Formats: sequence, structure tokens, C-alpha cells
Amino acid sequence: MEPITNLESTLFPIAAEKHVVFAIVSSLFFLLQFIRTRKLYQLIMAIAIPASLLIYLAPENTALFYGIGIAEGLLLLLAFITGTVRSVRDSKAAKAAEAAAKAAQTKETEA
Repeated sequence: MEPITNLESTLFPIAAEKHVVFAIVSSLFFLLQFIRTRKLYQLIMAIAIPASLLIYLAPENTALFYGIGIAEGLLLLLAFITGTVRSVRDSKAAKAAEAAAKAAQTKETEA
């Protein structure tokens, strides 16, 4: 991969080689976390982060540049929404389980 100095200096604060390493490491991390916890936002992030490397395919193509930017924005928004929905759902489930445990404990003390 040839260094694209103009693109690198205006787009990313790190060199292309470091960007590739970051994308690989972070994708592996999010993929392993998804396998472990089954949270959808982690799978979305495992896809979104390396997708930023697509800019290097044709740096002079502005349509591709903005298309990738829009896709990245949508993926990050989707990850945020799915993470928030999952958090709210888990919180409600925990409260329901706590209420059921209290009800069972109250029933035992009454009997």
C-alpha cells in the first residue's frame, strides 16, 4: 500500500499502516466480544471500523469518499441505537427479575 500523504494528512491523524493495524486489532476485539456476549452493536462495530479502509481504494473519487462517510455514520448510529435498546431492555429485565425475587421472598415469609 503506497502512502497517500495528502489523504493521510487531511483525513486521519495516523499513517495508513497504523490505520490498517488499528482496524484489524479493533475488528478482532469487537468480533471476539460479539462471540462472547452476543451484543449486536459489537458486530456492527466489527464491520464499521475496517470499512473506513475503503477510502484508500480510490482516494480521488469524491463520490466514494462521501458514500463511505455516510455509510460509516449510519453504521455508528445503528451501533449506538442497538446498544441503547439492548441496555434499556436488559435494565427492564433485571428490574422484573428483582421484583419477582422480592415477590417470591415475600410469599415465603407469609407462608
